[in-house]
Amino acid sequence: MEGQTPREEGTKVLVRNDRYYLEPINGGEGYLVLKDWNLRIKYAGRIKWAGKQGTLVIRFEDGRWFAYVPVSVGEKPARSNPRGYVKGIYEKIQIEKPKGGNKAFIDVGLNNLFAVVFNHSDTAILIKGSTIKAEYYYWKREVGTYQAIRDWLRNRGFKTWRKYHAYYLHAEYKQHERLRHYYRTAIRFLAKTLWQMSIDEVFVGYPYMVNKSNSNEYNVNIWWFNKIVNWLGDVLEEYGIRLNMVNEYGTSRQCSICSMKHENGRVMRGLYICPVTGIKINADLNAARNIAKRVGYEVPIPKKILSYIVTTNGVKPLTPMEGVTIETPKINPTSPR
Repeated sequence: MEGQTPREEGTKVLVRNDRYYLEPINGGEGYLVLKDWNLRIKYAGRIKWAGKQGTLVIRFEDGRWFAYVPVSVGEKPARSNPRGYVKGIYEKIQIEKPKGGNKAFIDVGLNNLFAVVFNHSDTAILIKGSTIKAEYYYWKREVGTYQAIRDWLRNRGFKTWRKYHAYYLHAEYKQHERLRHYYRTAIRFLAKTLWQMSIDEVFVGYPYMVNKSNSNEYNVNIWWFNKIVNWLGDVLEEYGIRLNMVNEYGTSRQCSICSMKHENGRVMRGLYICPVTGIKINADLNAARNIAKRVGYEVPIPKKILSYIVTTNGVKPLTPMEGVTIETPKINPTSPR
Protein backbone atom coordinates (compact mmCIF):
# COMPACT_ATOMS: atom_id res chain seq x y z
CA MET A 1 0.00 0.00 0.00
CA GLU A 2 1.28 3.46 -0.86
CA GLY A 3 2.76 5.21 2.15
CA GLN A 4 3.25 2.00 4.13
CA THR A 5 6.54 0.53 5.19
CA PRO A 6 7.55 -2.80 3.62
CA ARG A 7 5.68 -4.57 6.42
CA GLU A 8 2.00 -3.85 6.87
CA GLU A 9 1.02 -1.91 9.97
CA GLY A 10 -0.89 -4.10 12.40
CA THR A 11 0.76 -7.36 11.31
CA LYS A 12 0.23 -9.80 14.19
CA VAL A 13 1.91 -13.09 15.08
CA LEU A 14 0.47 -15.37 17.77
CA VAL A 15 2.73 -17.83 19.61
CA ARG A 16 1.21 -20.60 21.73
CA ASN A 17 2.10 -20.38 25.42
CA ASP A 18 4.22 -23.57 25.32
CA ARG A 19 6.25 -22.52 22.27
CA TYR A 20 8.20 -19.71 23.94
CA TYR A 21 9.65 -18.73 27.29
CA LEU A 22 11.37 -15.77 28.96
CA GLU A 23 14.92 -16.15 30.12
CA PRO A 24 15.77 -13.35 32.62
CA ILE A 25 19.45 -12.60 33.27
CA ASN A 26 20.05 -9.67 35.63
CA GLY A 27 16.54 -8.77 36.77
CA GLY A 28 16.41 -5.89 34.33
CA GLU A 29 17.05 -7.67 31.07
CA GLY A 30 16.87 -11.09 29.47
CA TYR A 31 15.85 -13.03 26.38
CA LEU A 32 12.58 -13.97 24.73
CA VAL A 33 13.15 -17.46 23.35
CA LEU A 34 10.99 -18.60 20.41
CA LYS A 35 11.33 -22.37 20.17
CA ASP A 36 9.96 -22.92 16.66
CA TRP A 37 12.22 -20.30 15.10
CA ASN A 38 15.24 -21.07 17.28
CA LEU A 39 15.47 -17.35 18.14
CA ARG A 40 16.67 -15.59 21.28
CA ILE A 41 15.59 -11.95 21.26
CA LYS A 42 16.99 -9.66 23.91
CA TYR A 43 14.62 -7.47 25.93
CA ALA A 44 15.19 -4.74 28.50
CA GLY A 45 13.20 -3.69 31.55
CA ARG A 46 12.07 -5.37 34.73
CA ILE A 47 9.24 -7.88 34.64
CA LYS A 48 6.76 -6.81 37.29
CA TRP A 49 4.28 -9.69 37.54
CA ALA A 50 4.91 -13.37 38.11
CA GLY A 51 2.55 -16.09 36.96
CA LYS A 52 1.44 -18.44 34.20
CA GLN A 53 2.15 -17.05 30.75
CA GLY A 54 -0.51 -16.88 28.04
CA THR A 55 -0.43 -16.66 24.25
CA LEU A 56 2.38 -14.38 23.11
CA VAL A 57 1.29 -11.59 20.75
CA ILE A 58 3.91 -10.04 18.46
CA ARG A 59 2.71 -6.92 16.63
CA PHE A 60 4.23 -4.57 14.07
CA GLU A 61 3.25 -1.03 15.11
CA ASP A 62 4.61 2.38 14.08
CA GLY A 63 7.50 0.78 12.22
CA ARG A 64 8.60 -1.37 15.17
CA TRP A 65 7.97 -4.86 16.55
CA PHE A 66 6.42 -5.24 20.00
CA ALA A 67 5.89 -8.40 22.06
CA TYR A 68 3.01 -8.64 24.55
CA VAL A 69 3.19 -11.38 27.19
CA PRO A 70 -0.11 -11.89 29.10
CA VAL A 71 0.37 -13.17 32.64
CA SER A 72 -2.15 -14.88 34.93
CA VAL A 73 -0.79 -13.54 38.21
CA GLY A 74 -0.45 -16.14 40.95
CA GLU A 75 -1.11 -19.15 38.74
CA LYS A 76 1.47 -21.91 38.27
CA PRO A 77 2.54 -23.34 34.88
CA ALA A 78 1.12 -26.57 33.51
CA ARG A 79 3.14 -29.71 34.20
CA SER A 80 3.57 -30.19 30.46
CA ASN A 81 5.19 -26.76 30.19
CA PRO A 82 7.38 -26.15 33.26
CA ARG A 83 9.05 -23.18 31.61
CA GLY A 84 5.71 -21.47 30.99
CA TYR A 85 6.05 -19.32 34.09
CA VAL A 86 7.01 -15.65 34.03
CA LYS A 87 9.32 -14.77 36.91
CA GLY A 88 8.39 -11.26 37.96
CA ILE A 89 8.78 -9.19 41.12
CA TYR A 90 5.27 -9.70 42.53
CA GLU A 91 3.31 -12.94 42.74
CA LYS A 92 0.04 -11.26 43.70
CA ILE A 93 -1.67 -8.12 42.44
CA GLN A 94 -2.42 -6.57 45.84
CA ILE A 95 1.02 -5.87 47.27
CA GLU A 96 -0.11 -3.54 50.08
CA LYS A 97 -3.08 -3.22 52.42
CA PRO A 98 -4.92 0.07 53.04
CA LYS A 99 -3.63 1.92 56.09
CA GLY A 100 -7.05 3.29 57.05
CA GLY A 101 -10.66 3.81 55.99
CA ASN A 102 -10.62 7.34 54.54
CA LYS A 103 -12.25 8.32 51.24
CA ALA A 104 -10.95 10.38 48.30
CA PHE A 105 -12.96 12.09 45.54
CA ILE A 106 -11.37 12.91 42.21
CA ASP A 107 -12.28 15.16 39.31
CA VAL A 108 -10.26 14.19 36.22
CA GLY A 109 -9.40 16.86 33.67
CA LEU A 110 -6.46 18.10 31.64
CA ASN A 111 -5.55 21.56 32.96
CA ASN A 112 -5.71 19.83 36.34
CA LEU A 113 -5.19 16.18 35.56
CA PHE A 114 -6.37 15.19 39.05
CA ALA A 115 -8.22 17.39 41.54
CA VAL A 116 -8.58 15.45 44.80
CA VAL A 117 -10.46 16.19 48.02
CA PHE A 118 -10.89 14.03 51.15
CA ASN A 119 -13.60 13.34 53.70
CA HIS A 120 -11.16 13.46 56.62
CA SER A 121 -8.99 16.47 55.80
CA ASP A 122 -9.16 20.05 54.53
CA THR A 123 -6.06 19.36 52.43
CA ALA A 124 -6.56 18.98 48.67
CA ILE A 125 -4.30 17.81 45.85
CA LEU A 126 -3.96 19.26 42.36
CA ILE A 127 -1.81 17.50 39.75
CA LYS A 128 -1.35 19.81 36.78
CA GLY A 129 -1.58 18.57 33.20
CA SER A 130 0.04 21.49 31.37
CA THR A 131 3.18 19.52 30.53
CA ILE A 132 1.05 16.83 28.89
CA LYS A 133 -0.54 19.35 26.55
CA ALA A 134 2.84 20.89 25.77
CA GLU A 135 4.29 17.46 24.96
CA TYR A 136 1.35 16.60 22.72
CA TYR A 137 1.55 19.82 20.68
CA TYR A 138 5.34 19.59 20.34
CA TRP A 139 5.12 16.14 18.77
CA LYS A 140 2.08 17.17 16.73
CA ARG A 141 4.28 19.78 15.04
CA GLU A 142 7.00 17.20 14.49
CA VAL A 143 4.53 14.74 12.96
CA GLY A 144 3.09 17.44 10.69
CA THR A 145 6.51 18.56 9.53
CA TYR A 146 7.72 15.08 8.58
CA GLN A 147 4.39 14.29 6.95
CA ALA A 148 4.53 17.43 4.80
CA ILE A 149 8.12 16.77 3.67
CA ARG A 150 7.34 13.12 2.97
CA ASP A 151 4.30 13.98 0.84
CA TRP A 152 6.17 16.71 -1.07
CA LEU A 153 9.02 14.33 -1.94
CA ARG A 154 6.72 11.44 -2.84
CA ASN A 155 4.51 13.58 -5.10
CA ARG A 156 7.61 14.67 -7.03
CA GLY A 157 9.03 11.19 -7.42
CA PHE A 158 11.93 11.43 -4.96
CA LYS A 159 12.78 8.08 -3.38
CA THR A 160 14.00 9.81 -0.22
CA TRP A 161 10.35 10.13 0.85
CA ARG A 162 10.70 6.75 2.55
CA LYS A 163 13.28 8.15 4.95
CA TYR A 164 10.88 10.92 6.03
CA HIS A 165 8.08 8.40 6.28
CA ALA A 166 10.22 6.56 8.85
CA TYR A 167 10.75 9.88 10.69
CA TYR A 168 7.00 10.46 10.58
CA LEU A 169 6.23 7.04 12.07
CA HIS A 170 8.86 7.54 14.76
CA ALA A 171 7.40 10.94 15.72
CA GLU A 172 3.91 9.44 15.99
CA TYR A 173 5.28 6.67 18.18
CA LYS A 174 7.16 9.14 20.40
CA GLN A 175 4.07 11.32 20.80
CA HIS A 176 2.01 8.37 22.02
CA GLU A 177 4.74 6.98 24.28
CA ARG A 178 5.54 10.36 25.86
CA LEU A 179 1.89 10.97 26.76
CA ARG A 180 1.63 7.44 28.08
CA HIS A 181 4.72 8.01 30.24
CA TYR A 182 3.36 11.26 31.71
CA TYR A 183 -0.05 9.77 32.48
CA ARG A 184 1.30 6.62 34.10
CA THR A 185 3.85 8.62 36.10
CA ALA A 186 1.07 10.82 37.52
CA ILE A 187 -1.15 7.81 38.27
CA ARG A 188 1.60 5.93 40.08
CA PHE A 189 2.38 9.01 42.19
CA LEU A 190 -1.28 9.64 43.03
CA ALA A 191 -1.97 6.03 44.02
CA LYS A 192 0.99 5.91 46.39
CA THR A 193 0.04 9.29 47.89
CA LEU A 194 -3.54 8.13 48.52
CA TRP A 195 -2.27 4.97 50.19
CA GLN A 196 0.00 7.04 52.44
CA MET A 197 -3.03 9.16 53.40
CA SER A 198 -4.88 6.03 54.60
CA ILE A 199 -7.40 5.95 51.76
CA ASP A 200 -9.27 2.71 51.17
CA GLU A 201 -11.87 3.89 48.63
CA VAL A 202 -11.78 6.36 45.73
CA PHE A 203 -14.68 7.95 43.83
CA VAL A 204 -13.92 9.30 40.34
CA GLY A 205 -16.26 11.50 38.32
CA TYR A 206 -17.24 10.02 34.97
CA PRO A 207 -17.89 12.73 32.33
CA TYR A 208 -21.35 12.33 30.87
CA MET A 209 -20.36 13.44 27.37
CA VAL A 210 -17.60 10.84 26.98
CA ASN A 211 -20.29 8.38 25.84
CA LYS A 212 -21.61 10.73 23.18
CA SER A 213 -20.39 11.02 19.60
CA ASN A 214 -18.69 14.37 20.11
CA SER A 215 -15.09 13.28 19.58
CA ASN A 216 -12.51 15.99 19.03
CA GLU A 217 -8.76 16.49 19.31
CA TYR A 218 -9.03 17.37 22.99
CA ASN A 219 -10.97 14.38 24.33
CA VAL A 220 -9.53 11.75 21.98
CA ASN A 221 -5.91 12.60 21.20
CA ILE A 222 -4.80 14.44 24.35
CA TRP A 223 -7.17 13.46 27.14
CA TRP A 224 -7.22 9.67 27.43
CA PHE A 225 -9.96 9.48 30.04
CA ASN A 226 -10.84 5.78 29.73
CA LYS A 227 -7.20 4.72 29.71
CA ILE A 228 -6.46 6.99 32.67
CA VAL A 229 -9.25 5.49 34.76
CA ASN A 230 -8.37 1.92 33.80
CA TRP A 231 -4.69 2.47 34.66
CA LEU A 232 -5.64 4.19 37.92
CA GLY A 233 -7.87 1.27 38.87
CA ASP A 234 -5.06 -1.21 38.17
CA VAL A 235 -2.54 0.67 40.31
CA LEU A 236 -5.01 1.32 43.15
CA GLU A 237 -5.70 -2.41 43.23
CA GLU A 238 -2.04 -2.97 44.10
CA TYR A 239 -2.62 -0.92 47.27
CA GLY A 240 -5.96 -2.56 48.08
CA ILE A 241 -7.90 0.63 47.30
CA ARG A 242 -11.34 0.31 45.68
CA LEU A 243 -12.27 2.50 42.71
CA ASN A 244 -15.86 3.66 42.08
CA MET A 245 -17.23 5.66 39.15
CA VAL A 246 -19.73 8.50 39.70
CA ASN A 247 -21.67 10.36 37.01
CA GLU A 248 -20.30 13.89 37.22
CA TYR A 249 -22.91 15.58 35.03
CA GLY A 250 -23.59 19.06 36.42
CA THR A 251 -20.86 19.00 39.07
CA SER A 252 -18.94 21.83 37.38
CA ARG A 253 -21.88 24.26 37.51
CA GLN A 254 -23.21 23.30 40.92
CA CYS A 255 -21.79 25.19 43.89
CA SER A 256 -20.32 22.89 46.52
CA ILE A 257 -20.63 25.69 49.10
CA CYS A 258 -24.37 26.45 48.97
CA SER A 259 -25.49 23.48 46.81
CA MET A 260 -27.14 25.75 44.22
CA LYS A 261 -26.43 25.86 40.49
CA HIS A 262 -24.86 29.12 39.37
CA GLU A 263 -24.51 29.42 35.60
CA ASN A 264 -21.92 32.19 36.05
CA GLY A 265 -20.21 30.74 39.09
CA ARG A 266 -17.12 29.79 37.11
CA VAL A 267 -15.86 33.31 36.48
CA MET A 268 -12.57 32.31 34.87
CA ARG A 269 -10.53 29.22 34.18
CA GLY A 270 -9.79 27.49 37.46
CA LEU A 271 -11.88 29.76 39.74
CA TYR A 272 -15.39 29.30 41.08
CA ILE A 273 -17.08 32.01 43.19
CA CYS A 274 -20.28 31.34 45.11
CA PRO A 275 -22.54 34.40 44.51
CA VAL A 276 -24.42 33.67 47.75
CA THR A 277 -21.53 33.37 50.20
CA GLY A 278 -18.77 35.06 48.18
CA ILE A 279 -16.43 32.13 48.92
CA LYS A 280 -13.85 31.39 46.24
CA ILE A 281 -12.70 27.86 45.43
CA ASN A 282 -10.72 26.16 42.69
CA ALA A 283 -13.24 25.11 40.04
CA ASP A 284 -11.97 21.54 39.75
CA LEU A 285 -11.92 21.10 43.53
CA ASN A 286 -15.48 22.44 43.54
CA ALA A 287 -16.41 19.64 41.10
CA ALA A 288 -14.59 17.07 43.27
CA ARG A 289 -16.56 18.19 46.34
CA ASN A 290 -19.80 17.81 44.36
CA ILE A 291 -18.77 14.27 43.41
CA ALA A 292 -18.42 13.57 47.13
CA LYS A 293 -21.89 14.99 47.83
CA ARG A 294 -23.35 12.86 45.06
CA VAL A 295 -22.34 9.70 46.94
CA GLY A 296 -23.38 11.02 50.36
CA TYR A 297 -20.16 12.45 51.82
CA GLU A 298 -19.54 15.94 53.21
CA VAL A 299 -16.05 17.21 52.46
CA PRO A 300 -14.35 20.14 54.24
CA ILE A 301 -13.63 23.25 52.19
CA PRO A 302 -9.95 22.93 51.19
CA LYS A 303 -7.67 25.24 53.17
CA LYS A 304 -4.36 23.75 52.05
CA ILE A 305 -3.80 22.85 48.41
CA LEU A 306 -0.81 20.73 47.45
CA SER A 307 0.01 21.37 43.80
CA TYR A 308 2.19 19.14 41.62
CA ILE A 309 3.31 19.03 38.00
CA VAL A 310 4.16 15.96 35.93
CA THR A 311 7.65 15.99 34.46
CA THR A 312 9.85 13.56 32.56
CA ASN A 313 11.62 12.63 35.78
CA GLY A 314 8.57 12.23 37.99
CA VAL A 315 5.95 14.36 39.71
CA LYS A 316 7.39 17.53 41.25
CA PRO A 317 5.77 19.78 43.90
CA LEU A 318 4.71 23.30 42.95
CA THR A 319 3.64 24.16 46.49
CA PRO A 320 6.63 25.50 48.50
CA MET A 321 7.63 23.37 51.46
CA GLU A 322 6.42 24.57 54.84
CA GLY A 323 8.68 27.34 56.15
CA VAL A 324 10.16 28.03 52.71
CA THR A 325 9.36 31.24 50.85
CA ILE A 326 9.93 32.12 47.21
CA GLU A 327 12.48 34.90 47.09
CA THR A 328 13.54 37.05 44.14
CA PRO A 329 17.11 36.11 43.18
CA LYS A 330 19.59 38.81 44.14
CA ILE A 331 22.14 40.09 41.64
CA ASN A 332 25.76 39.72 42.67
CA PRO A 333 27.19 43.28 42.52
CA THR A 334 30.67 41.91 41.77
CA SER A 335 29.44 39.98 38.71
CA PRO A 336 30.88 41.14 35.34
CA ARG A 337 27.29 41.64 34.20
